[in-house]
Amino acid sequence: MKRIFVKYFGFSGTERQALDLVFRLSESREVVYSAWTAQTAEAIEAPDILIIDGDSWEAVLALANPAHDGLKLIWIGDEAPAQAWRVLAAPVKWSAVLEVMDEAFGLLSAPLPSSPELPASQPIDLNLAHDEDLDVVLDEGDATEPLPLEPGTLPVAGRRVLVVDPGRDDRLYLRAKLAASGLHEVDEAATGTEALILLNTHAYLLVTVDLGLTDMDPWELVKAVDHTRPAIAHLFVTGTAPAWQQGLRARFSGAQVYLRKPLHPGQLKKLLLNI
Repeated sequence: MKRIFVKYFGFSGTERQALDLVFRLSESREVVYSAWTAQTAEAIEAPDILIIDGDSWEAVLALANPAHDGLKLIWIGDEAPAQAWRVLAAPVKWSAVLEVMDEAFGLLSAPLPSSPELPASQPIDLNLAHDEDLDVVLDEGDATEPLPLEPGTLPVAGRRVLVVDPGRDDRLYLRAKLAASGLHEVDEAATGTEALILLNTHAYLLVTVDLGLTDMDPWELVKAVDHTRPAIAHLFVTGTAPAWQQGLRARFSGAQVYLRKPLHPGQLKKLLLNI
């Protein structure tokens, strides 16, 4: 096990709680991330990496500290200093930060692992008694609202939905549930290739991606959906694996929810009512 100590400055209470969750979840992986604190300093001379909220008052002080010279710096926000190793847009997206740290410390050979056998995709054991504890994660204030349109971009999404699933019956089931919730404008894709074409043609309010896709790595499609601009407000991932295996990876990849098949009608109805 390789432990990486992270020192961070700024961020809201909610953002710090999310980062603390990332630290705790990493305890089951080969590369573990831990917060570098005053107590840690007694045993560890310096952290391995800095994460700085560029909009915080602490940013200037952190940059001026000579003890931070030479450390890898992840800067969140605008007006990044020249010594920044990676610069990410605000508000912070911890899935992107986690990806950058994994890449830096040898966990990934690419920005996102393409094989479930790689360490980054190993299940994270939270000792949960029920999978349902991770099935639904809808946070208030999550940065998933569509961005303002610019000239030449896709039209406003409206209430259009894209369902990506290799199973015809599964697509029909989702279409029926969507219609019952008032979402009647639904496009279907049986492959990742079809989905990419539709994503480049239409703007969507909601996209569902099933991990059973075979023509491409479904996580690459999830990443493509997450990076779509204007942003897609809601992204659901479905699959047959237990939530403790794939739910957190879905969350870190930009999805709001992971739904295990067979889909629970009541749970799905509750989710769609929030759209």
